[in-house]
Amino acid sequence: MVRPIFESALAGLNQATGRFERSAAEVTRLAGAYSAAESAATVQISPEAQGPAPVQDSESHGTLEGALVDTRIAKYQFIANLRVLQTGEQMAGELSKLGRK
Repeated sequence: MVRPIFESALAGLNQATGRFERSAAEVTRLAGAYSAAESAATVQISPEAQGPAPVQDSESHGTLEGALVDTRIAKYQFIANLRVLQTGEQMAGELSKLGRK
């Protein structure tokens, strides 16, 4: 009965994680920040592969401000889905108590 709640919350957490990763990469790209990961690379990567993935989340169409807003949205999306998991856990506990009576 609570399994769909857990599945929904986990899907939301995965979506929030992806959104955060994309927006963080966009912030890094737009801010021109030096990436330690880039300096540590020991393999040759084509310029096409090094390019940023297109960010579809930003309402501001690729601006630094929009990417920063997207990171904040991802944060709250993640928190909301964690709360759904907590609520599902509470529901499961209550249901198991009712099943024992």
